[in-house]
Amino acid sequence: MFVFLSIFSCQEKLTNPGLEKFNLTGKTKNLPDGTVIYFVDILTNQVFDSVSILKNVFQLEKNLPVSPANIYLHTKDYGELKSFWAENEAMIFDASESSFSKAKISGSKTQTEFEPFMTQIDTINSDEKIEALAMNFIRQYRDNRASASMLAGYAPNWDKTKVRDLFTGLSKENKTSVYGLQIAKYIELNRKHEVGDQFTDFEMKNPHGTTLKLSQNLGRVTLLEFWASWCGPCRKQNPDLVKTYEKYKNAGFEIFSVSLDFSKDDWEKAIQKDRLTWKQVSDLKGRNSTGGITYGVNTIPDNFLIDEHGNIIAKYLWGEKLNDAIEEALGIK
Repeated sequence: MFVFLSIFSCQEKLTNPGLEKFNLTGKTKNLPDGTVIYFVDILTNQVFDSVSILKNVFQLEKNLPVSPANIYLHTKDYGELKSFWAENEAMIFDASESSFSKAKISGSKTQTEFEPFMTQIDTINSDEKIEALAMNFIRQYRDNRASASMLAGYAPNWDKTKVRDLFTGLSKENKTSVYGLQIAKYIELNRKHEVGDQFTDFEMKNPHGTTLKLSQNLGRVTLLEFWASWCGPCRKQNPDLVKTYEKYKNAGFEIFSVSLDFSKDDWEKAIQKDRLTWKQVSDLKGRNSTGGITYGVNTIPDNFLIDEHGNIIAKYLWGEKLNDAIEEALGIK
């Protein structure tokens, strides 16, 4: 869950280039020589390096994209995976007496403070209790980068007043981190959008670089859709959405799609491959997308159905339920 919540769209620059390099010594068990371990920056969901295992040992030395960095290691088939907070320090990843996912991590103050929290929530099935623990962690560890990361991830689900209060308590470094900037942008832009509310306008660019404004691209009924090329469930829904668009576009149905992509190339390839012919926009900032923040989008796919008067008449609909709502709004049912 926290891997997913922590995926954001842009990188911070190292504030202190003189920091010691990230030096990770890894110990595993029962992994064949030559097994490749990939290092992924969760901020961008991009691989920033890889190493091969020899005699159940691997080592990497380089500067992290940012320190502290939320990263995860995985094998090619994702059969082995572990996320943790890394810093430009000498660190040890020890899975010699445990599974890869339960490896002991040492050398990172951020991870050391965060680990008890992760261990505790593993035993809890209540979302409310987990959120309460997250709030307590954020209050207690105001300078831990995991606090800013969690607050940025939870912000769309929490009352804005609560988010603002927790943000105020963060350290200066956390407030100016990529997560802090995300939270500040959420506080500035986000509006609560429930069925019956008026839509909130925003503008972003299409693949050709032309700025499109939502209010200028509304039909009699408009689906405001949030997706991304890297989102499997989104891509799975696209064939049905194509059929829906073809069925109702001549009656005044429009789709305005906001991509939470990082890569313009990946975004454009997905549009072409899935044959998406309606309006498409993105600022290529992932979950830091202006549209996504404005509408409090935390997971994708997500959508809002808007009528000709600008009222939100439904949320989170697909397939026949979406078709039924469109027909009712168009008065053809």
